[in-house]
Amino acid sequence: MSADPPPYLPRAALRLGFLGLVPLAVAGLVSLSQHGDTAHLAAVAFALYAAVLLSFLGGVRCGFELMREPRAPDARRLFFSALPGLAGWALALFVVLVPGALGGAAIYAGLFAAQYLWDHRSAADAGAPEWYPLLRQVLTGGAMIVCLMIPLAAVLRRF
Repeated sequence: MSADPPPYLPRAALRLGFLGLVPLAVAGLVSLSQHGDTAHLAAVAFALYAAVLLSFLGGVRCGFELMREPRAPDARRLFFSALPGLAGWALALFVVLVPGALGGAAIYAGLFAAQYLWDHRSAADAGAPEWYPLLRQVLTGGAMIVCLMIPLAAVLRRF
């Protein structure tokens, strides 16, 4: 029994995907700083950039839906494509406005996971390229690991 090889990931998509994770990872690492104000600023930057990434992923889903059915896109799918970004921005607002809520930024890991599950389960129906689910799996895994740095910094009382 031989398993099918994984789909080929285009280099440009892989490189740009990892470059898109860099600001999130840098903010997560800086949130571990010994300097409280620096750690706090990095955690806020993390929350804002995570919201940007979720908005981007929702936009990708919106684009897939528009390509799937240009004349009559499914309103429900368009609505659901807007939810990740809205949830990300609502969480960013909460994290920025509520002192001590930065540890709650771990919720972003859940939002990224939910977006990944939707992308993975519906990629073929959405018209995504064959390699898209694998790319999303790799990048979402990286984003979720980074998301755990903020609660770690909160536990370590960096901010």
